[in-house]
Amino acid sequence: MDVQFDSESYWNRSSRAAFSFDDEDEVDIVSTELPSNKWENNGIFSDDTISEASFENSPALNHLSIKAILSEEALKLVLQEQNLDERVIHKGVSPDEELKLLRRQIQSTLYSPDLDATAQKLLQGKTAPLEMFRSLHEKQQLLDTLLSNGGGHAVVTVLLFLKRTLNAAQFYAILKQRPKALEQYLSYLRESGDVSSHIDLLQRFGRHQEAALKQFQAALASEDAPSRKQHLQRLVDAYANAGVGIVPLYEQVFHAALKMQLLMEREGTAGKQLGDQPTPIELLYVCCQQNNNWKEQDMLKPIAPQRFAADQQISPAQYEWTALNERAQAQAYADLECIFERVPTWHPLKSKQFHISFDLTLAVLRLYELHAPSTVLQLFLSKMGNSGEKLALAQKVKCIKAVIDAMVGLKQQQELKQLRETLPERSEEQFYCENALKSLQSKRWTTDNIKLKL
Repeated sequence: MDVQFDSESYWNRSSRAAFSFDDEDEVDIVSTELPSNKWENNGIFSDDTISEASFENSPALNHLSIKAILSEEALKLVLQEQNLDERVIHKGVSPDEELKLLRRQIQSTLYSPDLDATAQKLLQGKTAPLEMFRSLHEKQQLLDTLLSNGGGHAVVTVLLFLKRTLNAAQFYAILKQRPKALEQYLSYLRESGDVSSHIDLLQRFGRHQEAALKQFQAALASEDAPSRKQHLQRLVDAYANAGVGIVPLYEQVFHAALKMQLLMEREGTAGKQLGDQPTPIELLYVCCQQNNNWKEQDMLKPIAPQRFAADQQISPAQYEWTALNERAQAQAYADLECIFERVPTWHPLKSKQFHISFDLTLAVLRLYELHAPSTVLQLFLSKMGNSGEKLALAQKVKCIKAVIDAMVGLKQQQELKQLRETLPERSEEQFYCENALKSLQSKRWTTDNIKLKL
């Protein structure tokens, strides 16, 4: 049935607000009235108080295309955000419901940052737009929310966003107030290989010792010896008179590393036997190989083992253990006693005495492992004061003479007789055991005579 009406008077009525759609399809507007003030000021996005019931009850909206409501740019943004948001629009949703969901997503994305939703996305490893957090307070709120929930990589993501959008003073102030964020950012710089930024940040926050060690590691990691020497020289010069709280031991280590580089540069033979980046212990081993006089070392030579160990701050135990291994593997057993001879500091005129800086048991076991002869094992076992421990260790390394000495010390005459019966006839060990028995018996009779006279 045709409806007759005056077109001019119809469109001039206040209840009929004129509007147009940028769409190819023609849309027929039915007689349901839509208030005009709801479509002013940027349309549906200007006011979040639009009654959703009005949209649901409107037959006109059942035939509207999304392109009639959203521009191409806004629609593209909605589709991108749809993949990042938890509220994914499922298939089968009515056009009205889809329109409401898209409208909410556009408003939350473009106009007001959703702190909880953004934090949740980042914590789940998803990407989320951070540009909506414009003010410093909003950015700090987002960071604190992530820190309170563990954060992890999400914290680093936000910190990189803050560094990009804030000035340096604001960014460092945020790190200073949040030690946990600072540690995670330092960890990120370390893992990403940004050594210079890592060192600068440590120095900025007064952690000079850590910065110095990081610089030292970076210097040693140089690819070639000249570059390594140059970086070490800069490091030594930088901290020589810096007065920034560097532990004196660190400065000694820096100097020692520089000396080692200079020594390797001067002594080409040592560098040829080792790789490009040897450790001080490895270079000490080479020094021991090249040393020809263990009784009186020439301390004027930087390559002398004792001189090198002193320059490199190598402990006496490390020096002795390295020298013992090198001399034993070279089967230069005559030099072993010289390594462990020391002149007592409290009496310089007294003759040298045997001195070892690590457990004597370890030395005996190591020599036995390197197939040292029994005479060498006996020499070291003879320095043990506890006869019980000496006996157990001598039996373990199969040193018969040391076993006999330990039994004499324990006055085990019956055990010595049993041992003598197990030794080969007319062997050196059997003669040694018989002499030990005679010595033990003579000492026993002498002791008994003293007791009778008393």
